[in-house]
Amino acid sequence: MSVMAVRVPAAVASRAVAATSKPVHRAAAASLQPAFRRGALRAAAAPRPLRQRNAGLIVHANWGAPVEFAAGKVLVNEKEAEKLQRLKVQIGGSASAYTKAGQFIQAKFGEEGKAGFFAIASAPGADKENGVVELLVKDQGGTAEQLCAAEAGTSLLVSAPMGKGFPVDTIPPQQFPTVLIFATGSGISPIKALIESGALQAAERKDVRLYYGVRSQEHLAFAADIPRWEAAGVKVVPVLSETGAGYVQDAFAKEDGIADWSGVAAVLCGQKDMATAVTELLTGKGVAKEYILTNF
Repeated sequence: MSVMAVRVPAAVASRAVAATSKPVHRAAAASLQPAFRRGALRAAAAPRPLRQRNAGLIVHANWGAPVEFAAGKVLVNEKEAEKLQRLKVQIGGSASAYTKAGQFIQAKFGEEGKAGFFAIASAPGADKENGVVELLVKDQGGTAEQLCAAEAGTSLLVSAPMGKGFPVDTIPPQQFPTVLIFATGSGISPIKALIESGALQAAERKDVRLYYGVRSQEHLAFAADIPRWEAAGVKVVPVLSETGAGYVQDAFAKEDGIADWSGVAAVLCGQKDMATAVTELLTGKGVAKEYILTNF
């Protein structure tokens, strides 16, 4: 290929290789143009979708990065809470790509189906040998509705786990003895993975609290798992809006009990309005945005 014949500085070459799994920004592309002809640059940075025998279907995600779909299977599908299904899905060898709580998979039914994005609820490595991950899916139409209705044994197409996950390595216990977690609805899914992975190191911190907001007790997913989370050092505060308790940000604002905000970090997952309100509340207390973690 013509790309291989061109001499490129090592830093530039590494960028071109990385571009096969990440979108190339225009600024980066412009810096490469002196070294590559336009046709060669397109070939290196944006390979066209293709079908390979025994290699799954490669398509492009909404942001332009190529995504490979392979055969998967629903193994278990049970009701977890009101309008929420708890599934175990076999994704094969790609389960080894699941390394950080907060990552997600894409899933769809049929090559022409529309892919949905689903955060993984099981901890990284929990069932890697069998290539199985756990999902919590809200019945809200589209692919999610299909997945909620899928019986055990149903085939589907799945991607490898992707996304950056929660970067909890940036909030070590020594520097951040207090971690506040806020989750709403199905946003509890990757939070479950985070707690059960042990990456949060809750037992080594002074105060780890999870404000978990749902409409009612019937909408509370993973209720049976909460005692284990608390035993691991995470205090769980259910916030049931139907009872007049308001939302998670309201519950926290009423009784935060924090005297020193310099050692506070946070983890958020759920509705956009909640994330915005909590971020404003925390930054108003002096918590830097870089220590308010999300998985996107």
